[in-house]
Amino acid sequence: MKPVFLVSLIAGLLLAVRIMLFGVERRRDVAPTAERSFRLSPAVVAAFAVAFGVTGYVTTVRSTASPVEAAIIAASVGALASVATAHLVRRWWTVTPEHDIDDERYVLQGHVARVVKTIEPAQDGEVAFDIGSERRVVRARTLDQVTVARGAEVVIERIEGDVAYVEPWVEVEKRL
Repeated sequence: MKPVFLVSLIAGLLLAVRIMLFGVERRRDVAPTAERSFRLSPAVVAAFAVAFGVTGYVTTVRSTASPVEAAIIAASVGALASVATAHLVRRWWTVTPEHDIDDERYVLQGHVARVVKTIEPAQDGEVAFDIGSERRVVRARTLDQVTVARGAEVVIERIEGDVAYVEPWVEVEKRL
């Protein structure tokens, strides 16, 4: 019975390494509308395998329990570990990250637009750009207070209120 416990331990550890590298969430492209389930998730399986393997091996080596008793004890501890892991994974799924909130001013950062009204250092111009099938035209100012002629391509840095702060594409291209 020792080989079964050792194989379980090693398989659980390998699965835990896989979880550390790739995470515990399942791929959403397979069934994007499906409810997330913690049952048989990789974390739950790894917790069971490691707890089952360690407990079973220690029980067979350190006690006089029969192989059947050792398997029952190991399965009980493994089930307890997997329930605890399922609880932790469920709690982790409900956490909403605060740091991933998009700042509305920078949603279109890097978006290319075309100047439809010349932008002067002392006077706002206008830029036009497409978002999906919608065409938008907004007032625009340059970041470095230069004149940008009508028809030139610019890159949006941010949009504050109804004013887009832009930089000529030629300047951005130089940095690339």
